[in-house]
Amino acid sequence: MRVVLGGTFDILHAGHEALLRTAFNPRPDAVIIGLTTDRFAKESRPRVNPYAIRERNLKRLLAARKWRHARIEPIDDPFGPAADVPDLDVLVVSAERQPVAVALNEARMAKSLRALGIRAVPMVLAQDGLPIASRRIREGLIDRRGKRLTPLQVFVGSGNPVKIGAVKDVFKSLLLPARVRGLRVKTEVSDQPFDQEALHGAMNRAKAAIGEGDFGVGIEAGLVWSSVLSDHFDVQYCAVVDRSGRFTVGHGPGFTYPPRILEKVKAGATVGDAMTRLTGIRGIGSRQGAIGYLTEGRLDRKGLTECAVLMAMVPRIRRDLYAR
Repeated sequence: MRVVLGGTFDILHAGHEALLRTAFNPRPDAVIIGLTTDRFAKESRPRVNPYAIRERNLKRLLAARKWRHARIEPIDDPFGPAADVPDLDVLVVSAERQPVAVALNEARMAKSLRALGIRAVPMVLAQDGLPIASRRIREGLIDRRGKRLTPLQVFVGSGNPVKIGAVKDVFKSLLLPARVRGLRVKTEVSDQPFDQEALHGAMNRAKAAIGEGDFGVGIEAGLVWSSVLSDHFDVQYCAVVDRSGRFTVGHGPGFTYPPRILEKVKAGATVGDAMTRLTGIRGIGSRQGAIGYLTEGRLDRKGLTECAVLMAMVPRIRRDLYAR
């Protein structure tokens, strides 16, 4: 099997390694790597290392990984040799370049050459949810593995100090440098959400909050009906959106309310209002929360909220397993 791929391979990073790993697995008979010329690279990049440096670094990486049977060729257009060489089998591209791969196959078929099999490699994401790129490494935003080097700008769609504090603590526990701020936003759902309204409220909050930040975080609790138990569970959803528009969502533990609380809520009160009347604690939602009162202090609302935030961050913690 003969494999072909191409790229600028400027500052080598985890995304390049994923592309090359796909090209060399399983062991091909030959791999042709198209390396963009300085002229072609500068058409889309304001700054790039000279060809000789990029070629040297690429050869060192190939040798270190023991990826053999590779030939590096300069390319001066989007297709390179893949458009003309007849005895090729597979084209490896990053997911964002798949349209170029389709166009390349059309060009081959127009020359009576057979289409190549396309292996699209998912983009390798940095901690901020955006693809690892040489430009971002050069700017000092991330390192070659995608670790964020400057503080993330995180906006929480709420003025509730419990929610803001929970987000701060989760990002700190994940060793993600972040500046976290709360913003009052519209949720576009009722004051007391039921069922899927809570999820929509969390997503609406996150989307309204992100602005020019790296992440928008929305947290919304609601009463979710269980047809098995014929009861409502209080479930807190968290939605996290990044600048690419990708959402990750999670929720915390669920619990039931005393019958008298549910009666008041069904009559039109919010859980917060009903719990204030029961406990006499004003602003209970911004303090220990209903869960703090019901568990006699064994779990407070901040801890409950942290669970939801952490669950929403799971696909971002193990980015390698959730790649698409």
